[in-house]
Amino acid sequence: MEQAEPRAPVLRTGLEFRPLTGGYVFLHHPEVASQVLDARAAAALQLCRGQSLAEMMPEVCAAMDYDCTQEEWAGFLKQLEDFGIFEGLPKRYPRVRLFDPGPVLDFLTHRCRWLFTAPAVVMLFVLLFAGVWRLLSNWGLFVSEVGRVTGEYPLPAVLLYYLCFVPIGLLHELGHGIVCRWFGGEVLEVGVRKNNANLYVLSNTSPLKTPRQLIPYFAGGAFLDMFAFFALVNLWLLWPNFITMMFLLPQALFVLQFSYAMEEGSDLAKIVSEWTGIREAGGRLAFVKEFFKARPSSGAGWKRAVIYFSSIVLQSVAAALLVWSWREPVNVTVWPGTVLHIPFWPPLLYLIYRMLRKAIFGFPGLVRRWTARSASAA
Repeated sequence: MEQAEPRAPVLRTGLEFRPLTGGYVFLHHPEVASQVLDARAAAALQLCRGQSLAEMMPEVCAAMDYDCTQEEWAGFLKQLEDFGIFEGLPKRYPRVRLFDPGPVLDFLTHRCRWLFTAPAVVMLFVLLFAGVWRLLSNWGLFVSEVGRVTGEYPLPAVLLYYLCFVPIGLLHELGHGIVCRWFGGEVLEVGVRKNNANLYVLSNTSPLKTPRQLIPYFAGGAFLDMFAFFALVNLWLLWPNFITMMFLLPQALFVLQFSYAMEEGSDLAKIVSEWTGIREAGGRLAFVKEFFKARPSSGAGWKRAVIYFSSIVLQSVAAALLVWSWREPVNVTVWPGTVLHIPFWPPLLYLIYRMLRKAIFGFPGLVRRWTARSASAA
């Protein structure tokens, strides 16, 4: 039997193609996952009318100003199938738009220019160290209260751990967005990823090209984390209760254990990469293997090594402090009238939270992969 000639999908009606700076286009529709595409690829995409791929290739090559092969174009269209931009194909990509932050960020960049000055950055570091000092000065109270509230209300604690971290995570992402806007970039939408419940900010960062622009951009989230941490520590000390504790707990763990981690794709790893001009190592373990395989041959390489090893040592010390602080058994009410004495309870509860979150939000994707595998096998 003769195989049918491959045909282009039909572009969904009502798609908005908004021109952006730097030769990009924002593709938006309420029922699709928004995208930032190269303007030439977006122009070629608008040629999709259900015709055969062979017929449209001359127009595609002209629109893209590139001698694109039919296989390359078919692969590009295949990559976009899950975004819901073609008729008859549902949106499977896990991003969901929440709102457009542009007006708020435009107001801040025009009316609050003092936020982008060196004294403001110095003040944020002062607030960070003041917050750490305030927390460590009341460490015994913090440890006992965390054990008490998570032991009395373990299930609400797991739920509120995520819900209370959402506004703080949004503040972090908007920190990146406001710096992007300050340097001429465009912040297009705030949304949530359904596969992991993380918030995201979709931006056009093409105007940000130099380390003097990219380093503040990567640090923007951390700057607002500093302010949030200081505010939450003092809020809890002024009004100690279950809610203020549940807002403070995830932010305190993030600042003490994860904010300076040299993980693959972390903000600090990107900052170090831009500062030294050396690519990211791909995580701490990958860096250690790389270091012992071949020592750095430049001053920048040794600066990078010092930062990586300092991060590893500091994380180890912080982890040891947290585990040691909660070594005593905590009375955990697993059911009314049923109390268990569990050592290391707050760290264990955090692991339970991470596993539950991964299982809940990863289950739909697992089902789709299993269904697709079963269909292909059939």
